[in-house]
Amino acid sequence: MNRRLPLGRWFGVEVLVDWSWIVTFVLATWTLVSLNRRLLPELDTAALALASTAAAAGLFASLGAHELVRVFALRRSGVPVRRLTLFVLGGVTDVERRPASPRSEVLGALVAPAASLGIALVLACGVAIASAPLPRGLDDLDRLGAPGVVLLEVAAASVVVAVVNLLPAYPLDGGRILRAVVWRATSDVDRATRFAAWSGQVVGWTLALVGIATAIASTRGVGLGIGAWTAFVGWFIASAAAQGYEGVIAQRRAATPRSAR
Repeated sequence: MNRRLPLGRWFGVEVLVDWSWIVTFVLATWTLVSLNRRLLPELDTAALALASTAAAAGLFASLGAHELVRVFALRRSGVPVRRLTLFVLGGVTDVERRPASPRSEVLGALVAPAASLGIALVLACGVAIASAPLPRGLDDLDRLGAPGVVLLEVAAASVVVAVVNLLPAYPLDGGRILRAVVWRATSDVDRATRFAAWSGQVVGWTLALVGIATAIASTRGVGLGIGAWTAFVGWFIASAAAQGYEGVIAQRRAATPRSAR
């Protein structure tokens, strides 16, 4: 807890921010500065930094909305949520009990990515309406100006958040769907959780290795940023998978009477 910053209670849920969000924000801003230097060459250094910081802040707002929608979906399915901890590109929820069925697990896991894709669609449509005709390529994006480019970057980041969270890696949304499928097939939620967590560690460490290789090969610019992002996200997924499974085991033990242990 000493490495997490409390943000108070939102809609009855205690919200914490992990230290990794600070690293993520710096990494996002740095990557966007490298990208916007090409997309918005007319901006000076101060304006470039401001636009990139705004885009990074938009990414975080989109991610926060994604996680809050997940909390609402869990509550709607009858699962009380005590705490939400925001991490690199996702969050971990502390719940008082598991979903009632594989079906409710799947429905809850699909709502949050759908919300992120909805945010991306709304932003992209807004930019398209305001800037018609649409840019024909990257070289034409500067016609949108800094506000239009920033909004498109937030839209693209929202799509990335949805895609990353659909990876088959528990406790991400895709991992929850995988757990539900295995749970349905085996009727054993603990076995399903163990399998989904194992899948998460495989996916996470694979992404981390790919990211490191990409960063080494690129050495600078956008490629280096993408490699660093991929490695960082992979590390987060692997760590979250291990912690998520440990949390489920601890929850089961707390719910089991001493005489039955």
